[in-house]
Amino acid sequence: MILTPLSPSGDTIDTTAPDARERIAELYPAPGLRVNLVATLDGGTADAGGTSAGITAGADRVVLGAIRSVSDTVLIGAATLRAEPGLVPKRTHLTVLTTTGDFTGAVVRDDIEPGRILVVGPSGAEERARATFAAPFEYFAVDGDRAVPLARMLAALRDRGLAKVVCEGGPRLVGQLLAANLVDEICLTTVPRIVGKPQVLFGGASPGPHDLELIQLLADETGALYARWRPSR
Repeated sequence: MILTPLSPSGDTIDTTAPDARERIAELYPAPGLRVNLVATLDGGTADAGGTSAGITAGADRVVLGAIRSVSDTVLIGAATLRAEPGLVPKRTHLTVLTTTGDFTGAVVRDDIEPGRILVVGPSGAEERARATFAAPFEYFAVDGDRAVPLARMLAALRDRGLAKVVCEGGPRLVGQLLAANLVDEICLTTVPRIVGKPQVLFGGASPGPHDLELIQLLADETGALYARWRPSR
């Protein structure tokens, strides 16, 4: 699969080449908090099974791996982990945000070593998390007026050396981060497909209006587009 930088223009990248991940990673220097999502042309974010696996195409998995490789941790909501079995990255640390501690139905590999997963949530949710999440994890309690104050959570991650964060959803969490003006960059993969079932890409709390600056645009042979956007503050 050939990946072509369109803006700014640059040399094409053969995603099967031994140095492909390193070359792609150079195109994605990590900010503080980056959001990385995939959607169809009509805004679909999941296939019929409720996961993103059925709508990914082209070089998307390679780009995803490159983005994860320059990140200290992957941030997701508990609902996303329940909906996407086996979502735990192979190499990158994972942070899971929960408000209830409910991980019923969450499926992860049975070879996850201790220290790879951090669960963040209210102190009152830890007991339920321990009872419903089978993988080894560390729990970090963050309490506040709301279930989990997001700015305080990100500060706690930075204190742990997890300053470069990539959030992979779900839409509710992404919307909350945008509404709080905590997002430094949005990476959006648009696949050339119409599923006829549009979904809310930025759900949860209304993020309000944001002007965006296009930082970078790539394309692959399938017509999938890989955009990096910088939100206004």
